[in-house]
This record gives sequence, C-alpha cells and structure tokens, in this order.
Amino acid sequence: MMTAMPDSLPEDYTLLSAHSWADIDLSAVQHNFRRARELAPASRTCAVVKANAYGHGAPRIATALQEVMRPDDLFAVVTLREALSLRQYIADRPILLMRGPLDANEMATVLQQGFYWVLHSDWQLGLLQQAWQKGLRPAGGKLHVWLKTNTGMSRLGMPMPEVPTIWQQIRDLDAGAELVLMSHLACADDMEESLTPRQLQNFKTLAQDLGLTDGHHCTLAASAGILNWPQTHFGIVRPGIMLYGASPMIGREGPDEGLQPVMNLKSRLIAVNQVKAGDTVGYGATFTAPQDMQIGVIGIGYGDGYPRHAPTGTPVVIHARDQAWDATLAGRVSMDMLTVDLTGIPALAGDEVLLWGQAWGASLPADRIARLCHTIAYELFCQITARVEYRYR
Repeated sequence: MMTAMPDSLPEDYTLLSAHSWADIDLSAVQHNFRRARELAPASRTCAVVKANAYGHGAPRIATALQEVMRPDDLFAVVTLREALSLRQYIADRPILLMRGPLDANEMATVLQQGFYWVLHSDWQLGLLQQAWQKGLRPAGGKLHVWLKTNTGMSRLGMPMPEVPTIWQQIRDLDAGAELVLMSHLACADDMEESLTPRQLQNFKTLAQDLGLTDGHHCTLAASAGILNWPQTHFGIVRPGIMLYGASPMIGREGPDEGLQPVMNLKSRLIAVNQVKAGDTVGYGATFTAPQDMQIGVIGIGYGDGYPRHAPTGTPVVIHARDQAWDATLAGRVSMDMLTVDLTGIPALAGDEVLLWGQAWGASLPADRIARLCHTIAYELFCQITARVEYRYR
C-alpha cells in the first residue's frame, strides 16, 4: 500500500533531506578580501566573481564583499550575462567585463549599462567606433576601457607595439575616457619561473611609453601576484582564487597564505559495512581489503562535483561521537557515492563528513584534495553541481 504524501513538509525538511551541502562562510570571504588589501594597501581592489564566484554563488559573495570594500573598489566578471545578473544585486559599484563585448549588440548593452570593459583585440575597437558613430555613449558619461596587452602569456591581449596607437584612438573618441593598461601573468604561481620578471619589465616599459609613470592606471597582479610579487601591484589588483580561501601558489595551501576557507563541503555516511580480507570495494574492484575492516559509504560522488579521479588514500574527516576523525577513500568514486576506510573510527550511518574546508576543529584545505587529484582548487570549486545545497552563514 502506498503512503500518501503529507499536506505540508516540516520546516527543516531541506536540512534533513540534503545528502550533500556546502557551508559557505561569508565572514571568511571578507577576511580574505581584507588579506588582499593588507598585501596591496595602496592599490584599488577589483574582486573577481566570475563563474558564479568560482562556484560559491556570486550574489551572496558579492553582497558580502561590498560590505568591506572601499568606495573605489570594483567587481569583475567575464561574460555580459554575468555582469547583468550581478547588477541586480550590486546597483552602484563598477562591474568590469573582462572579456569585453563580443558583438555590436553587446557593445550597445555595455555602454548603456555603464559597465567597465576590457579591450583585448583591434576588432573590439571597431565595435566601439561603430557604436560611437551611431551616437551611443556610456551611461554616466565616461568611457571606462581597460586595454589588455600581451606581455608574455600569449592568450588575450593586444601586441605591445600596437597599444599606443589603440590608446590614442580611444582618446580621439572620448578625450575624457578613463583608460587602464592591463596584462596577466602566466607563471606567477611559480617563484622559480623567469617569465614573471620579463613580463613585469615589458609591462613597465609600455606603461612608461604611455606616460603612466605613477602606475595608478595599471593592473597586472591577480592572486599570485598579490601574494608573492609586490612589485606587480601597481594601481589596481585583481584577487580571484584567494578570495575563496585557496592558494594559487605551487606547493602551498590557503592557510599558508593567511587565508580562510569559504566553502566547507560536507555529506553524510549513509551506510557502514563490514568487509572481509580479500573482498573488493567499488567499481573496477580497485580496492582490496587487506584485512577484515569497516567500510563507510558517503552520499556524495562525481554527480555532485566531487572529483571522480580522487585516488584511494584521499583524506576526508568523519564527525563521530563529537570528535573529528581522519579517514581515507577506499576504492573508486561513483556518481552518487564514495567509500572510505573506517578502521578504528566509531562511526555510524548519519554521521557528517567533511570533504574539504574546515569543521569541528579540523582543517582539510581544498588545495590538498586538488593536488592529490592532479588538478587545482579552482576546478574543484567550479564543478560543484546543483544537487549540492548551499548554506550561507
């Protein structure tokens, strides 16, 4: 006989039913923003909230950041859709479109909305000139363009010899335009790499050629530059991954940089099984029990965004009997579940599990999980799926 659905669900239904969730600590993102400002106190701060704030939820993250921003700080996203969405929550602060408008319609919208934008290719100058000829002007009356140049990354950016001409052509359109010289560092995460000093010298030479001797209208440093290359700070810095508590530096973790984790990814044990020596666990039988042991099944998998390629031995933290216990993966990650070795841990089904972040006095940086998975924390954060509930505090 089927049981009828109740007329109403209990208030805590969402809490009880969530098999996996991410506790998002808004005070931590504010701390990390202050850390960026502490490292570059003379620079304006452009907080990067692209890709839904690196998977953390741009509306709530940006709202929290705005509380600790200075009047001349701003936000950055990549796409026009992101900028328009963010504008619903951030009414008055500048928003930078880091990839710039991609066609005439986008250019018209960017001007109408008063967005700041990056010009990285000469065809975008053509879009601007066409819009100007049609009588379109930026909301607020002033054009804000960040002219991006390629100093060594060879991704987006105008060739350096072409920048002075483009710079002047924008000035010819709008003598009062606020222009910023921009570039991006390719290897700032590696202190031993020689490309960063070369990029810095290229950038400084071009800035001097443009008369930007005080560096106020220059931006080069993202998170790695902010943390370890103070000579790259100039007038504007662009913290991204560091806002979310992870380190961009090779071999380092967020706490090493004085950062706090913002995302604390959690799930629950949904089963505790006894297996015998010689039994195999999971798809592909990649784990064989070396002895009689206890295996826990956690209700999270790659369908939730946990990395499928996390190897046996990847750490998790189990909260059992009011204590934090270190455990490790045993076997292959499935779409909806993963299995862990619970040897010596008095765990029961229903106990909470930390996949990365911090909880119960334990710390498990996302950088550590990423390193074991041969990826970066950026990817871990961005691949969390809609099946995971977000809880902001």
